[in-house]
Amino acid sequence: MMKAPATTKKRSLFLLFCLGFFCACGLDEVTYVSEPSVTSNSPLYSNSDYLTWYSDFTTAETDQSSSFIGTNVYYKIYNNYSTLVSQRNSILAVNTASNSSSAATRMIESYTFQPLGTNRGSDTVFVTNGNSNRRIRIRLKTYKGNESYTGTDMYTRRACVIGGKFGTDGSFVPYRNGNSKSFDFFNDANNNVSDPTNTNVEPSIGDADYNHNSSASESNTYYVQMFAVGVVFDANTLANSYSLVLDLGSVPIRKGN
Repeated sequence: MMKAPATTKKRSLFLLFCLGFFCACGLDEVTYVSEPSVTSNSPLYSNSDYLTWYSDFTTAETDQSSSFIGTNVYYKIYNNYSTLVSQRNSILAVNTASNSSSAATRMIESYTFQPLGTNRGSDTVFVTNGNSNRRIRIRLKTYKGNESYTGTDMYTRRACVIGGKFGTDGSFVPYRNGNSKSFDFFNDANNNVSDPTNTNVEPSIGDADYNHNSSASESNTYYVQMFAVGVVFDANTLANSYSLVLDLGSVPIRKGN
């Protein structure tokens, strides 16, 4: 029997290597996800004008991959704004195209940001993919009483989530993760932390959505940082991947406001 020439064997091994290499690369293919974008307002915790304390952004749902499932909003509560700024800057430091999902991973896994909930049972502020970009506005707390605000005043004064699946009537109110506690921490009429049915309680040490610092920046004041992120579901790994994060800004929650 004639033996195959050595050059033929080498060529065959090379082709097998190339085939294995390209197959492996196919398994590791990264799905690109477009991030949402700010359209009108991104608040800052240090701003004293409560009319600016709401977030306003637009989802990126057109031209996404078929595995894109929607847009989520994450938040974290702080009592020290220096810690807020430090963690926000750390997240944004890796928020580049070359780092893929690194910012979202750091936000969720390292700093335990939580998905924003609502007062509507199990509904969260997750905007399911509708193949059309949608404008979303979020205010965490009502200011200047509990008047029935309408129109533009709805999101500039009253706690609400408006846009996309949330309608325009303010029936969706932002709640902390778990959908049982509000962001109205200083509602004296309903602030009994020992009452499990109470929704208006201050954050407690150990809460997953709260970063406690022994040195509070101000008395009777908290700060909430929010980010939005696009989400895809990878059927191969059965796990979510994320777009770059969008900084939705930070708002103060002060007693007496």
